[in-house]
Amino acid sequence: MTLRRKAIIFIIIMVMILGAVLYFVSQNIMLSSFITLERNYAERNIERATHALATELTRLETTALDWSAWDDTYAFLENGNSQYISANLMDETFLHLQLNLMVFVHSSGRIVYAKAFDLDSQQEKPLPTTFLQNISPLIAHAENESKLSGILLLPENPMLIVSLPVLTSQKKGPTRGTLILGRYLDTAKTQQFTEQTQWPVSFIPLNDSRLPSGFETNFVLSDEGPIFIQPLSNKTIAGYALLKDVFGRYALVMRVDMSRDIYQQGKNNAIYFSVIIALFTIAILIALLFVLDRRILLRLERIVESINRIGSGADLSVRVAVTGKDELTRLSITINAMLESLQETLRGLKESEEKYRGLVNNVSVGVVRATPEPGGVYLEVNPAWEKISGYSRAELLGVKVSDIYHDPRERKAALEKMAADPNVAIETRIRRKDGTLRLVSNRGAPVKDERGQILYFDAIIEDITELKRIEEERERLYQQEKKLRLELQEEIRKRTEFTRALVHELKTPLTPIMASSELLVEELKQEPWLRLAKNIYEGASNLNRRIDELLDLARSEIGALKLNLQMIAPLEIIQEVITHTTPLAAENQQTLQTELPPSLPAICADEDRVRAILLNLINNAIKYTPPGGKITVRARQEETKVVVEIQDTGRGIDEKEMDRLFQPYYRMERDRERLSGLGLGLALSKRFVEMHNGSLWVTSQKGIGSIFAFSLPIDATKCTPAKKGRKRIDENSDN
Repeated sequence: MTLRRKAIIFIIIMVMILGAVLYFVSQNIMLSSFITLERNYAERNIERATHALATELTRLETTALDWSAWDDTYAFLENGNSQYISANLMDETFLHLQLNLMVFVHSSGRIVYAKAFDLDSQQEKPLPTTFLQNISPLIAHAENESKLSGILLLPENPMLIVSLPVLTSQKKGPTRGTLILGRYLDTAKTQQFTEQTQWPVSFIPLNDSRLPSGFETNFVLSDEGPIFIQPLSNKTIAGYALLKDVFGRYALVMRVDMSRDIYQQGKNNAIYFSVIIALFTIAILIALLFVLDRRILLRLERIVESINRIGSGADLSVRVAVTGKDELTRLSITINAMLESLQETLRGLKESEEKYRGLVNNVSVGVVRATPEPGGVYLEVNPAWEKISGYSRAELLGVKVSDIYHDPRERKAALEKMAADPNVAIETRIRRKDGTLRLVSNRGAPVKDERGQILYFDAIIEDITELKRIEEERERLYQQEKKLRLELQEEIRKRTEFTRALVHELKTPLTPIMASSELLVEELKQEPWLRLAKNIYEGASNLNRRIDELLDLARSEIGALKLNLQMIAPLEIIQEVITHTTPLAAENQQTLQTELPPSLPAICADEDRVRAILLNLINNAIKYTPPGGKITVRARQEETKVVVEIQDTGRGIDEKEMDRLFQPYYRMERDRERLSGLGLGLALSKRFVEMHNGSLWVTSQKGIGSIFAFSLPIDATKCTPAKKGRKRIDENSDN
């Protein structure tokens, strides 16, 4: 039997087998897959419907929780006041919450209030008798966390029921009774579920005749799961989900009707596929016979002849003829690519050598190849090494490697290290042709033969003389900076210790003076003794504030100044400070006015520090504003911060003094003799603001006045709740 006949018989048998297999797949596996896909699709729709029902019940639970955990409801169950009913249990409440039933039951079992409502007619209706017969289990709550929710079967319609114990707003007991909310699963609610799932949804009692025959046996009494799928016809399929009532008993079935589009598509696909298989089988048979005879065997013979000619002639420039676009074509292309690769390999070897030489000649570091002897000779060098050493290439190839080294022993040590670890960088000294010494870094590796003997070393050499000089200079500057830094830290430490000692020494005698003078002010009633006692107390208080400023400044310099952050009301603090400073402004014949909003948000800040900032800025404005002048305090909210401004009509500030205005101990030249103070108020205010992650700034015009402003962020993430009560303002400050 010829090869042609064998091939034809084999192809016919294989095509027939293929056709039979494809027909079996189309009629069984494919249709079965579509049926499974249809069932999965139906189950997902049932799950969507049950999820929608569960979501509705969850919303009802949320509403019940809002009403049951409420102090007003808690009190209503005890006193049954009519005000609660008129304020909360109107018809609008049932319409807004979409409720059909609200029942308030006292813990004794007495119904305090109950109301049924028809959402369609928007009128009150009598309570269902069946509901009252089943109310006892619904009000049995043994714990505060107890909850009953689910479906209650009533003659009118099934009802979604939620029963919760009535607690305080803090969800604490003991429980005063039970709140029951209900919502019918009527036509409107069923239509809502239909719109959500996009398929008709209905609720059927378990004993209803609309259920399919054998439903209770095949579904309720089986362990297959809560979902049952049953085709109703070739065009319709129904899904059933078994639902439990509020007492945990199977009582209701949710039904979802769906079209069998997937099943019909599967049947159509199976028919189309069978027809296509028959046509495809015939076409394959004809095509294979033609291709085998005309497009494969003949071309394969021609390829074999071409390979024989190339092999016998040993000419790599000859190529196999390429025809068609199939595997034989790729075979011809592969053979030609192999021939081309051989030619490219030869050219690549030459190009690689040229590229390597070009790379070595163009790099800025020296590249050398030398023999492994202690003296050694150069086998190859690049121009960079010529420049580093000062020798020409011809000169380097004619001298020993060790002659270039300042100490020949360094050459031997370098070879040993490179042989042990090619990645190590070795620093050595070389002597250039002009006699100067240069420090170089060597990094090389030995090249060995198959026996492990070292043939030569390839090394990269970099001139690091200048780099070393820069590193030494950097180290010298670092040590100098370190010495100065330590001296500065020591000076700050001494200054801080001196300030603490000074504050302690001043506070020790000042404390009894303040206590005694305050007692005298309280006890003395006659002049001039009362005035003298007040002068002593005010002078001692003023000195105590100056000492506190010095102490705060010392704490801030060493980072020991801390904030007591809590949520505070900035508007109240501003008003308190205004009230405190208004008499001082009036005494100086000045007008202190405010432009404040009705409210400001609470901010996370240190109340005492914010009060000190306001006192410093307002007192400075009073101090530098002439009689008859006006001082305005403003406040506003800007996005995530509160901004406060203090504007005066004083003489203004020179631009050359603006940069030094917030420096400690700085006083403007014209005011050093006229006004008292240490010049710490503005410096401390700026530090207090910056510790709150805020900003303090000033704008001024000569002859018009100045505006001091600061901003504090509204950030409650690191705050504690505000403490009750407010601190009395009994302090003053000035710059």
